[in-house]
Amino acid sequence: MSDPDCTDLHPKAGSTDGTIPFTEIPRTSRLFGDFLYDYDRLSRFYDADGRSLDSLIERARQIGSGNYDRKRVGDALERINRRAGSPELTFKNINTLRREGTVAVVTGQQAGLFTGPLYTIHKALTVIKLAHCLTARGVEAVPIFWIASEDHDFAEVNHCKVVDPEGNLKQVVYDAPERKEDEPVGQVPLGSNISACIDEFIALLPRSEFMPDIERDIRESYAEGVGFAEAFARLMARIFKDYGVILLDPLDVDLKHAAAPLYSQAIEQSGPIAGALVERSNELERAGYHAQVHVSSDMAPLFIMDGGKRVAMTQVDGRFSLKGSGRSFEEEELVALSRKCPTCFSPNVTLRPIVQDFLLPTAAYIGGPAEIAYFAQLRAVYEKLGRPQPCVLPRASMTIIEGRHQKTMKKYKLEITDFFEGLHAAIEKVVEQSLDRDAAKAFGDTERMFGEQMDKLESSLKRTDATLASSVKRARKKIVYQLEHLRTRFIHASAHREEAAYRQVERAYNTLVPDKNLQERELNVYYFLSRYGPSLIQDLYAAADVGFSNHRLVQVGGVASQVVNSKPQ
Repeated sequence: MSDPDCTDLHPKAGSTDGTIPFTEIPRTSRLFGDFLYDYDRLSRFYDADGRSLDSLIERARQIGSGNYDRKRVGDALERINRRAGSPELTFKNINTLRREGTVAVVTGQQAGLFTGPLYTIHKALTVIKLAHCLTARGVEAVPIFWIASEDHDFAEVNHCKVVDPEGNLKQVVYDAPERKEDEPVGQVPLGSNISACIDEFIALLPRSEFMPDIERDIRESYAEGVGFAEAFARLMARIFKDYGVILLDPLDVDLKHAAAPLYSQAIEQSGPIAGALVERSNELERAGYHAQVHVSSDMAPLFIMDGGKRVAMTQVDGRFSLKGSGRSFEEEELVALSRKCPTCFSPNVTLRPIVQDFLLPTAAYIGGPAEIAYFAQLRAVYEKLGRPQPCVLPRASMTIIEGRHQKTMKKYKLEITDFFEGLHAAIEKVVEQSLDRDAAKAFGDTERMFGEQMDKLESSLKRTDATLASSVKRARKKIVYQLEHLRTRFIHASAHREEAAYRQVERAYNTLVPDKNLQERELNVYYFLSRYGPSLIQDLYAAADVGFSNHRLVQVGGVASQVVNSKPQ
């Protein structure tokens, strides 16, 4: 593991070689764009500035001197990571965390099937790298991955996607028929059908030299009877065996008891917390941003566990009601219950980060665009509960480009941004620029000349009878529609005739921008690990940007991975 570049956490102006600015990526929110490139516009919504390593170090020293139950949390982390099969380096980091002054660099993610989408891996690499940066600068820091085992939306985690050997995007889904509705995913045990699910997944990967180890790791991690979140932890421990990342499962009983004082405080402050969140959300919207989390004045920041289900509560004037049940509690009853039975409670999205930072000396939280957006709302909650908000930094964002797909893009004069509008748009460009330029030019010439002639006709008819102009517009619309229809048929016919070219472009699209989404949001890491082996993780670690940066393109498939230009040369 080489020393990371710890000199700067902010992108250098004009430095876009091998990257794509997020402003060029579809569906990038204004908030995330300003967070990266115009931070001063929204800095008031965050408590700490993580744009420079010096400011992060200053915040880390403040956080590290705070009062935390390091022994209790350390004991819980040791037990969680023993169960996951974490390496000795992880336990060394846990012991480091027990010492006063040590801080945590934290990220988190849902426990996706077989680790879920690639950005889960990118998140882990970012906390590892930033913790290494801080330690190299004299602030002892350890990387922690918070597994969102309390989440109850199983449909968000029960699947993963890969591209099969024929180049088709495939989804593998694990069905848990015995799962209770609204049950936390960490409490869902794997059934006997997990074996067939693994069989299906393995069959979609290539028969490479790396597959025996990969299959062993997956089968030993996702074994019948193991909890869904624990299986995720086991596999993450194997993938990051050389990096010492600490895995945290918030369903751990001791961690629940350690968080009990914050649960009680949150119950007592439920009304003010909800009011502050509503006001902060309105303030964000007045500033032209979006509120990531929908909040209401009667929202309670905790779920209550009822019959194994995670049930939301509302609060009005100190009385808490369970949604859909008719049951209710006075505030005093709920506070007493939180002290007696903290395992009966689960934080919602507005309280979860504060629970995290109550348990851990979090100097920095690494998040994706959605998390960065809701942290803008959550400063109000930190303030109401008297807790310092950590620096919030974006996770590394990367697209892995295999050598064969780089060749395809170069051959057909494609850029990765050409895929953002979908496969058809990319094929259209290939046909027009590479496969049948003469016919494509003829369409362009026809459309241009038609437009010019219709303009002349409309002008002439207006002088004769102004009402005829609307008839010209209707005729123009019909003819343009027919031309577009003919052009689409031409594109399809050309692509069909050049089937090899079509398949090359389709395969590149399915791997680089599947379903018009960034690769990291769709594909599972084992698509790449099965082809390039465990050294891929080292290569991604080297390529991962720490701090405020663009989306990076990383080429694999040669002797070593390398950053590539976004535009083919």
